Amino acid sequence: MLAVAVGAALAIAVTASIMKDRRHGEGLLGEVLVSGDGRTITTLNSRAPCQQDPPLLVASESRDSVTLVLKEGDVDLRPQCNSVDEQITTTLQSPLGTRRLVEAGNGWTVAPLDQKRLANPRYLPPGYSPTSDVHWSDSSQHALLSPFSRDRNSGPAWTRFYHRTSENASLSITQIAGNLTVSAAGTPESIHGWIGGLTPDSNSTVTWTNGTYTFIVNTTDQDLHEAELLRIAKQLTP
Repeated sequence: MLAVAVGAALAIAVTASIMKDRRHGEGLLGEVLVSGDGRTITTLNSRAPCQQDPPLLVASESRDSVTLVLKEGDVDLRPQCNSVDEQITTTLQSPLGTRRLVEAGNGWTVAPLDQKRLANPRYLPPGYSPTSDVHWSDSSQHALLSPFSRDRNSGPAWTRFYHRTSENASLSITQIAGNLTVSAAGTPESIHGWIGGLTPDSNSTVTWTNGTYTFIVNTTDQDLHEAELLRIAKQLTP
């Protein structure tokens, strides 16, 4: 009986070690936002809800730079523990100012988007409100800008999310610094006099650029008509 008990305990221990992947240390940063006062840094993180400890974004400050480290806990690899995306923040002792923002894992300089430069939606469909939950409406729209694997030349970008209180339908607004090429697919549209495009499908998307930023407004809400999506885009202002 003792041998059976010991064997069972060993089996449980081995299974537990297989199911968990220890990733204490540095994770990769994606889109980064700096608050208007320069003290709060927000980025996106992907984690498993089964983790014992939530990940932490840690900032080490010096006179010339701020180094960011994403400290992750144990990741549970069981099938029922699918990863979720979320926003994670840290607060600096002093405003970022002109100091370089550095990712510790690779030493790259991170280009954050200044919250003061975010364009704000003056119109949202009835029932929609901002949320800190991250729900990508269409992962393909981020082929040019993956939130979790960016290179050293990636410019400032940020995505905001909105959802209905009682439903899972989501709406996202992405703002990317730079004049990216707008796909010729879909229906041509004029947004504030700038050339854009509407792609109506299961994930309706409006994309346009104003020469300074490229914008992507996207939804999975089947009840959100194209006219509503265009109204959101056309009433998006600094």
